[in-house]
Amino acid sequence: MKILLLITAFFLISGVNSAQDPAQFDYQVIVRNASGEVVVSRNVSYRFSILLGEFSGMSVYSEIQNVTTNQSGLVDLTIGDGINKTGNFSTIPWGPEKLFLKVELDITGGTDYVHTGTIQMLIIQLSSELSESKKSSLIINEDELFIIRKYFGKFVDYRHTGPDTFDGPNLIWIKTSMNDTYGKISAYGKNCNFSVGDNLYLKRIFYTPGVVSGYWIYQIENDSKAYYRVTDFQNDKKIFVETWFK
Repeated sequence: MKILLLITAFFLISGVNSAQDPAQFDYQVIVRNASGEVVVSRNVSYRFSILLGEFSGMSVYSEIQNVTTNQSGLVDLTIGDGINKTGNFSTIPWGPEKLFLKVELDITGGTDYVHTGTIQMLIIQLSSELSESKKSSLIINEDELFIIRKYFGKFVDYRHTGPDTFDGPNLIWIKTSMNDTYGKISAYGKNCNFSVGDNLYLKRIFYTPGVVSGYWIYQIENDSKAYYRVTDFQNDKKIFVETWFK
């Protein structure tokens, strides 16, 4: 059975600076079945392997993670915290060697794993002088700098517009402490579960429904995994959201 996945295109490696190897890293995915339907509120099982040198390289580490998808089909995992480990995470050669993450999934939560993809891992070396907000928003892909998460200020409040007042989908307009810079953020939803003072970030995730091409989707989130999909246009349809990452 072919499993269709939405996978973050890059990995944010935690605990990395010029003198320290990562203790773990985050992996986020939305699981869909063979019909393209999101798999919601279901136990699934992952086997992750870190391969050395090439896509079919030798496994230097592997682990199992059993997790339940949420109501959006999303799972948010921390690799390094799994079970049934082989190899030692602390001895993975994070230096000049290329490393690849092989992902296998059993959508029923068992051990009949299906290979869903192998992706090169992109390691960040961050100076300890960088602020925490910058550490959470930088990723390096070979010779190019990709920003996939930007700080958008602290949450202030929001208002909702719906079909009763607006000929279109339910929208929330989110005001942050950086409202003078970005304006209110337009996102899909009826309610907003952010709390006043939450740090908010705009995050982009590369969606690859096929094997050839894909596109970015954007969401605004806090540090507690609450998030909302933002609209393609911002500031009353004057700004493409993608321009905020250029």
